[in-house]
Amino acid sequence: MTAEDDALSAFQASGLIDVLKWGAPVAFTATDQLYDEDQGHDQGVVGYLNFKHFKDLIDRATSNGRFKVGEGIESLGGDVLERGITPDAFRAMPLLSSDAVVRRDYKQSPGWAIEGYRVLLQSYPYGKVDDIKWVQRSDAKRRVASQLFIRENALFDDEEFGLESIAGIPDDDDFVGVTLVVAHAFDPTTKQFELHIGQSKNPEYPGDSCWYWKKLLLTGGTPTGGIGLPVTPQMPSGGASTEVEDVPVRLKRSGAGEGSGAANG
Repeated sequence: MTAEDDALSAFQASGLIDVLKWGAPVAFTATDQLYDEDQGHDQGVVGYLNFKHFKDLIDRATSNGRFKVGEGIESLGGDVLERGITPDAFRAMPLLSSDAVVRRDYKQSPGWAIEGYRVLLQSYPYGKVDDIKWVQRSDAKRRVASQLFIRENALFDDEEFGLESIAGIPDDDDFVGVTLVVAHAFDPTTKQFELHIGQSKNPEYPGDSCWYWKKLLLTGGTPTGGIGLPVTPQMPSGGASTEVEDVPVRLKRSGAGEGSGAANG
């Protein structure tokens, strides 16, 4: 099996893949309800809102963050978990045990981990997943893109030279394993969206990829605009927080041209 196969198999077995595929479109719908170009909203606002909604939904489904289960309690009550999402979204939420996925943040960037793997979130403008410049993102994302990648069918490996191959980020003492990136994009004008997971990479030369590998998990929307996200349960607005971790926000003045920046989460 390849590194991609191993990772995807582990995430599928843990249920985290199901959580990501459930949470992303629900988050995009929530963002769509709040986005207003006439108020100066741009790609930075889209990335910020997607991050806040997506993060909250992942925590909700995995019993982390503000949904963390206290000692001696098996699970939170429905009255807590249903708050902020519609009944349809709640009914569709994957059911994971409270210890299946744990929070393992890195440099204030929220992360969710299973044995041997962790994922961080990263927004980008729709259609630009292969153009992410990790060195222009947060320090956490730059370091993640610099971590060791174990290649299959290499002519030589470290053990043959008496060295030890350690997957992961050398200065991260709170997690042992490979850190991957869940990249998400939503265009509120066309209603198109997509979700990828993969191992990021700092390109070694011009034209080199910014990914060692990536897998498309979701794509959809209406390219010419339309009624929105028909496959997604509606999520009520009002869930966006004024606090943000590793997600800078840039607002444009009314009448200004479209900015190229994106939120970091």
